[in-house]
Amino acid sequence: MARALDLCLVSVIVACAVSVLPARGQASTVFPSDYGGGGFWQTPSARLAREGALAAGVVGNSPYNRLFVNVVPVDGAEITFRYTDITNRLYSSDPEFSGDQSYKDRGLDLRFLLQRETELWPAVALGFRDLAGTQLFSAQYLVASRRYYDLDFSFGLGWGRLGSGGVLPNPLKRTANAKKGADQITVDTLFSSRRIGILAGLSWDTPVEGLQLVAEYDNNDYQSEPFDNDLEVRWPVNLGAKYRFASGMTAGLSWQRGSIFSFHLAFGVDLATPSGVPKVLDPAPPQMEKTPADMRSSSAEMEQQLRSQLEEQRISLQGFSWADGAQTVKLQISPAPYRDSLKLLGRTARAAAVVLPERIQHLQVVEKTSGVASYQAQVPLTALREVSAGKQPAANFLSQVKISPADVSESDAAEQLAEYPQAGWSLNPVLRSSIGGPDRFYFGQLWLKLGGYVNFTPNWSLDGVLGFNIYNNFDDLKLESDSQLPRVRSDIKNYLKDGEQALVRLESNYIHQFAPTWYGRLSGGLFEEMYGGVAGELLYRPDNPHWALGVNVNRVRQRDFDQRFSFRDYQVTTGHVTGYFEFTRPSVLVKLSAGQYLAGDRGATLDVSRQFPNGIRIGAFATKTNVSAQQFGEGEFDKGIYFILPLDVMLPRSTSGTGAFLLRPLTRDGGQMVRDGRSLYDITYGAVKARLPLRDGLFFE
Repeated sequence: MARALDLCLVSVIVACAVSVLPARGQASTVFPSDYGGGGFWQTPSARLAREGALAAGVVGNSPYNRLFVNVVPVDGAEITFRYTDITNRLYSSDPEFSGDQSYKDRGLDLRFLLQRETELWPAVALGFRDLAGTQLFSAQYLVASRRYYDLDFSFGLGWGRLGSGGVLPNPLKRTANAKKGADQITVDTLFSSRRIGILAGLSWDTPVEGLQLVAEYDNNDYQSEPFDNDLEVRWPVNLGAKYRFASGMTAGLSWQRGSIFSFHLAFGVDLATPSGVPKVLDPAPPQMEKTPADMRSSSAEMEQQLRSQLEEQRISLQGFSWADGAQTVKLQISPAPYRDSLKLLGRTARAAAVVLPERIQHLQVVEKTSGVASYQAQVPLTALREVSAGKQPAANFLSQVKISPADVSESDAAEQLAEYPQAGWSLNPVLRSSIGGPDRFYFGQLWLKLGGYVNFTPNWSLDGVLGFNIYNNFDDLKLESDSQLPRVRSDIKNYLKDGEQALVRLESNYIHQFAPTWYGRLSGGLFEEMYGGVAGELLYRPDNPHWALGVNVNRVRQRDFDQRFSFRDYQVTTGHVTGYFEFTRPSVLVKLSAGQYLAGDRGATLDVSRQFPNGIRIGAFATKTNVSAQQFGEGEFDKGIYFILPLDVMLPRSTSGTGAFLLRPLTRDGGQMVRDGRSLYDITYGAVKARLPLRDGLFFE
């Protein structure tokens, strides 16, 4: 009874503040809650970080320790991926299998901003906690937040775990059909708890910059915890402080349930920052104030001087053509280390403006990737020289640059200078990780990746990767596959243990451009650690850079666990039709694929990703096939979250390389694709982006 009276009093105070007080002051820093998303401690608020914010952190809150990654991929939407370590419960009752490892639970949270704060209305958010996982901590909430100078009030309603101590009856109560531990997304359990809880919280931005004092009413009664882990609550109010350091790191310390101290530590980055580490090791851009070349220069002299100037910019001149007396020079270049095609084009044009005599007024540039003419650019050199001399604003010049799909008949107009075959190699350390397994929380391998390639012609290449083990803990892998489907992926344990020293890939690709908008590829060899075979792909990419359509077919066979040249008996034909749809504001790519997968199942994959200006891409995918939930096993269908990080962001020297990180709850056999050669969409992606409106900052970098 006392708890109900306390709750009513707090609710009235906070509800009045949220609804009555006028909005005042600037928005404060959004600190993570103990669950990773923006909020107080246990209670969420309607405050979301700005678009592009990413935070990763740890939380100690006995008996729950948490590891989380939180990101705001688009304005008004937040995703949190989390592991919870239940420290007083074992993962398995079999000590020979999981030893003394405590139980680990994974979860996925979503939160959406429904209403921005205005003079009349508070900010309002709808959230789903532990939506895709075992749902041990499942909750839903609707919360409003109102700022008044340095105070920020929140008030809302909670269901599920956030309603366990509630006093309001739930008219939406219904029988739940989901089983805990099934790792499934269910709709029938949403908003279905017996009671509705009241959410209330208050934060104060103190005069000490970066310091925030936080109080909340914790509605959870902690008497219906997972695994009968019921906890004592001496006082339902949680108090504490949070602090943001100048580096972006945040820390928090609180007194919760009247019985324990809790802490969190998080590191944040802004993915929307246009650039990463300053490129101090890049060559300086061409100095256009230099005197242009002698008016009497021959074609051979111009070609040699231009080649030398471009080599200083780490750009390879593949073709050069100039007819005596003509006002246009035609160039062909290959992709340089510059990640953005506009930056590559800008440095090429400025080098040409320096080297070529003033009688050369126009420049035609074709960029080719694997023999594919990505785009064709017409650059007015006279106008570019006037920009350098201050006689014309850059915006006027950029409006005169024309970028279009390359005419296949014209793309080879420049006399070919490159000699074939060409070869190269690289050696890099690589960390391979697996997180959240029942036999051990973390498995990893540090290995050396020796990569090499041979380009026999502009269109035909051979490349491979050898892996040399430095250290791994794969000997402790015990979990065996219980799949009812062909084991197309779930035997990953055997590949990891037997393939410490491996031939990871050895494949040949032939790529051809049939027309300005049609591309084709034939591939064969060892495509990846698990499969080898033959494949083909056809891509239609129209002048409109916002959509494309592709189809790929392959015949592959499963490789032996040691990843040499031998194969197992399993072989299959797979293939997909894929539609690509790109939105520019914000830059969101939607891929929808339909076809047959490695286990012979048929269905579709939806992949949605957001790319930020610095090239970082965050995405999520889900695959549903005609395999039943019982056949698929734990998880019901394949899903995951991934990050693609351009190495250019972290290095002081421009590079086009990328690294990838995948968070997949489980490795099952349903809905699995094979990597079957170089992706035509990826090859043509950067160049098609160059057809979009030019940006001064990139062309003149």
